[in-house]
Amino acid sequence: MKNDPQSPVRRKPAGGVRSVRLTAVSNLGTVTFIANGAVCSLCEIADEGQVMECRPIEDESEFVEKLTADDGSFAVRHTLRVVSDRNGAEAWLEPEFLEESRCGGFVAVVELNDGRRLLAGYSSLFAGEQPLRITGIEVSSGRRPADVPTVTLGLESLDTAFAARLETE
Repeated sequence: MKNDPQSPVRRKPAGGVRSVRLTAVSNLGTVTFIANGAVCSLCEIADEGQVMECRPIEDESEFVEKLTADDGSFAVRHTLRVVSDRNGAEAWLEPEFLEESRCGGFVAVVELNDGRRLLAGYSSLFAGEQPLRITGIEVSSGRRPADVPTVTLGLESLDTAFAARLETE
């Protein structure tokens, strides 16, 4: 059922990112894809201790997928922007984290506020060859004394398909 502007019944919007689990692409185990790569199940992660749980600040983070066409060839740019309070994002500023992005890249399980879970940085066609890579990190002190200091992490990958929906295990 779509939101009909004429209807008195309205659905509450559910945009935004609830949580992000980020790990090095080399730490990802077996992934099985079905439905032409649109759905997958994450079978294993080599070392759960290497998974970074990101708790975004409410109403600040987003996951955007943009399909573009060039002479009949399609590309999908996956952009993940995670905003966290400074205390929850210290690991993003560590040299090892930056080096992992440069050398191997990341895979993310992005849980959206509508309940969907998507696998970004890994696909049925490319596997881990097109991982998420850091596009920028912004550290902000805030402007007012009541502002929470934040860190914004930008990650992107380029693929030929939208992120696969992750089945519940």
